[in-house]
Amino acid sequence: MTAPHAVKPSNAPASSREDAVRRMGAGVIVEDLSNVGLLSALPAEEVQWLIPHVEHVEVPAGTRIFSQGEPGDALYLIKDGTARITLDDGTVVGAAQPGDVFGEMALLTGEPRSATVVAETDLSLLRVAREAFDEVVRTSPALDRAFRALAEKHRAGLLDLSPPAPLNRGAWRGRAMRALAARRRGLQGWHVVMGFGYALWALLWAEETFSWVPEGGYDLGVAALQLLCGLAIIFGASEAFILGAERLGARLNLNGVLTGTVASLLSTLPEFVLIAFIIAVQPLAAFVTAVITIFNNALAFSIYSFFLPKDHKGQFLMPPSVARAGGEVLVAGSAIAMIVGVVMLAMRAESQKASLDAADLLVLGGIMLSVYGYYSYALIRYYVEGSEADHPSHPPSPGTLGHDTSWRGIGLMFALGVAGSYFGGQAVGAFADAAINELGLPTIPTAALLAFFGGVAEYIIVWKAHRRGELGIALSNTFGGITQVMLILLPYAMIIIAIFRLATGSSAYVVPITIETTLLMILLFPLCYVLLEYLKEDHTLNNLDAASMTGIYALLLYFLFTVTSG
Repeated sequence: MTAPHAVKPSNAPASSREDAVRRMGAGVIVEDLSNVGLLSALPAEEVQWLIPHVEHVEVPAGTRIFSQGEPGDALYLIKDGTARITLDDGTVVGAAQPGDVFGEMALLTGEPRSATVVAETDLSLLRVAREAFDEVVRTSPALDRAFRALAEKHRAGLLDLSPPAPLNRGAWRGRAMRALAARRRGLQGWHVVMGFGYALWALLWAEETFSWVPEGGYDLGVAALQLLCGLAIIFGASEAFILGAERLGARLNLNGVLTGTVASLLSTLPEFVLIAFIIAVQPLAAFVTAVITIFNNALAFSIYSFFLPKDHKGQFLMPPSVARAGGEVLVAGSAIAMIVGVVMLAMRAESQKASLDAADLLVLGGIMLSVYGYYSYALIRYYVEGSEADHPSHPPSPGTLGHDTSWRGIGLMFALGVAGSYFGGQAVGAFADAAINELGLPTIPTAALLAFFGGVAEYIIVWKAHRRGELGIALSNTFGGITQVMLILLPYAMIIIAIFRLATGSSAYVVPITIETTLLMILLFPLCYVLLEYLKEDHTLNNLDAASMTGIYALLLYFLFTVTSG
């Protein structure tokens, strides 16, 4: 008895297919398409145009998907169920499982089917018709060039359609998702979060203006709302700066690494404004917040290392330029931390100096900023010299993603970022003022709280980037978070404290040499040294490295808080 043949081309209107795509989710479809060897060999930024043409097909058990010798008219990917692959003489060639693909050559050449495929169980399939695929290729010059190159490889017998390696598949998926996000218009998630923050800000402003809450009443609740308000606005500001930098990079035709470096720096601008507001409240709290953020980011990087895709040896190869330049800057960072910590320890022991004054802070801050400036230069130079543009963790050139490159769109994102930095920083500064001066909370725990919550926006960006396979963005916000905070945010805090000291003449604007501040600087040395040693070993990280770093950084934080709180 011949198996029924029920898989027919869809006659549903485009709007119905698009509704089905929305129900499945573009991210899920991209994830599935990344398993297709043929599609993953094409530019991810262009394949996204195929998503509206992907059909979801349910097939009952016993259905013949296609027969040997029939014209190739579609590609199929199994989402659920199993299928049997046979030849006309009854020979069973194999079985197809969830994630398997058959019919790829139908898209490439349209040649007749080389085998018969029958559903052994009920099947859930994704179907890509050759007609729809050809239509997408015709409308995309970049896709057309890549497709012709694949056809040439096929004719020469050099085409490999095996599924890509996990790292390459993740990078392909990330590029496709970034292209989808770049072309998306209208309301997005970060708009909602930022709008919620501004609504809270308006509510708090109205309460302060009209004094709805009695004096001394609900102080803790108001402080908590100020923190929540500031964090929500700062998260939106960071996203706006990143999007603005990508749009600017696309307009100026910059490569992905340079654009990513600029975006990473701009996304920390809200933290700079936040630190300035905290300095106005309590300089020591600002200094401690900046330093503890380094420890938090180191712990975040060590934990994130568990989730980096590993090769068959269980290792993740860091981008050579990042490992090389990062290693050099960690040497400088560890040396500076040790020198300053030892000097502070000696001055405290001899009672020669009670604080780092304006001159000390300006010199130290200037040296650290100079080191970071050279690090950024070396990072880009090593990237250019190393010919590593195709490393899977590097972000794609923004010009290929379809961003809005109008000056109006670019300016709007930067305006949102600047405004969000100010209002978010103001709200968190108000929380710091209430916590320290009104609620009487100790400076060190309050600073630690600010450091943790201040990093939430960055950790969300890391999570989103990793989920989409954008390892370059995730790495720049974890490993880059250590170097940027240590050599930009911390010296910035020192310089602003010095400027306040020179402008006001107040002795409050110094960094006191106490057991807490001395220990903070000394413990930065093992933090940098440990990471440096792990990166030196073939520029790779494995799960043992991640476990060791996590334990060491957790131990540093434990002693930091137990000693300082004692």
